[in-house]
Amino acid sequence: MNMFLQQLVTGISIGSVYALLAVGYALVFSVFNFSNFGFGPVMMLGAFAAFYAIPALNLPLFPSILLAMVVAGIVSFIMELTVYRPMRQKKTLKLYLMIAGLGINTFVPNAAIQIFGGGVHAFPSDWARVTIQMGGVAVPRSDILAAVLSILMLAGLWMFLYNTRMGLGIRASSFDTNTASLMGINVNFVAMIVFLLSGAAAGLAGCFYGMKYSVFPSRGAIANKGFVAATIGGLGSLTGAVISGLLLGFLETMIAGYVSSTYRDLIAYAMLVIVLIFMPNGILGKGMHDKI
Repeated sequence: MNMFLQQLVTGISIGSVYALLAVGYALVFSVFNFSNFGFGPVMMLGAFAAFYAIPALNLPLFPSILLAMVVAGIVSFIMELTVYRPMRQKKTLKLYLMIAGLGINTFVPNAAIQIFGGGVHAFPSDWARVTIQMGGVAVPRSDILAAVLSILMLAGLWMFLYNTRMGLGIRASSFDTNTASLMGINVNFVAMIVFLLSGAAAGLAGCFYGMKYSVFPSRGAIANKGFVAATIGGLGSLTGAVISGLLLGFLETMIAGYVSSTYRDLIAYAMLVIVLIFMPNGILGKGMHDKI
C-alpha cells in the first residue's frame, strides 16, 4: 500500500509538470492553429534561470521560481516576435511554423551546451529535497510544491481566460483571428499574452522537473510529453490538456513502479497513436471551432 501511495504522489507531481506543458501547447494551438515545437528550450532556459539565480543572486527558492517564469515568458515572447510573427504576417503555412519550431528546438539546446556546458546539474536548493512523512510515505517537498503551484497557476489562468476582457479577446481569437482583428482585437497583443503565459507555464514546469531530477541543456526534451498530453486531451482544449497531463504522469509512474521504467515512453506514445486512430480530435476535443 505504501508503494502505491508513493507512486501516486510521484505520478501527481510528474503529471502536474505534463499538465503545465500541455496547457502551454494547447493555449498556442487554440489561437494560432499550430504546435509550438520550440517549447522545450523555453522550459530548459527557465530551469537554468532558477538554477543560477539561487547561488549567483542569493535568491530563495520561491523568488527564483518566479524569476524562471518571467525569463521563460520573455524568451517565449521573443520567439514569437522574431520567428513566428514575421512568418504569420507573410501568411506562411502552419506546417512551416512548426518546422521553424523544430529548428529552434535543435538550435537552442546546442547553443546552451556551448554556454552552460553539457553536464548534468543538481538543483541548488536543499529545501526541495527535504521529505515530509504523510501516511507512512516520505513525500519530497518538491512534489508537494509542484502539485500546489501547478493547481494555483492553472486556476489563475482559467480565471484570467474566463473573467477578464483580455481573456475574452483570446477566446474570440481562438475562433478566427481575422474576424477578431476586424472586431478591433489586436491579434499581435493577443499573441504576446498567449506566448508570455505559455512560456511562464513552461518555466514553472522546468523548475519542478529540475528540482525533482536535474538541470541540463537537453532537459527541454521532456516537453514532448506535454505535446503528447495536449494531443491526447484534444489540441486547443485546456481542460483536456490538464486531465491528460495528470493521467499520463500517473500511468507512466505506475508502469515504471510495477512493471519497468523502460516502458514509460512506450505507454505514452502508444496512448497517443491509439487516441489519434479512434479519436482524431483527442478525448475532449470536438473540432477546430471548439477550443479553449
